[in-house]
Amino acid sequence: MLSIVDNDISICKDDDCYLLFYFTAQWCGPCQRIKPLLQNISDGADPLKLKVFMIDIDDNDELARKFKIKNVPSFYLYKNKEIIGETSGADIKKIHELLKKME
Repeated sequence: MLSIVDNDISICKDDDCYLLFYFTAQWCGPCQRIKPLLQNISDGADPLKLKVFMIDIDDNDELARKFKIKNVPSFYLYKNKEIIGETSGADIKKIHELLKKME
């Protein structure tokens, strides 16, 4: 899982690549409970097809404002700079449903 610090977002070079943004916070209990599950998804994913970015809202307040983050954890799935799905909460089933939107 990649971390974003200071709003530095790497973009996939391949058009078929998806980006999953995982907005979190150190003080968020549900975020910390779901983090290992997200790490498993990230570790098991083909890095040419899916990149998972962990974004701490306290370290990236400008990015959190841009995404209008009201709750953590929150997840946004992108392809070709376009959002194709989002969910929030620490329910791994919702994240798997979100990832099913990948072609």
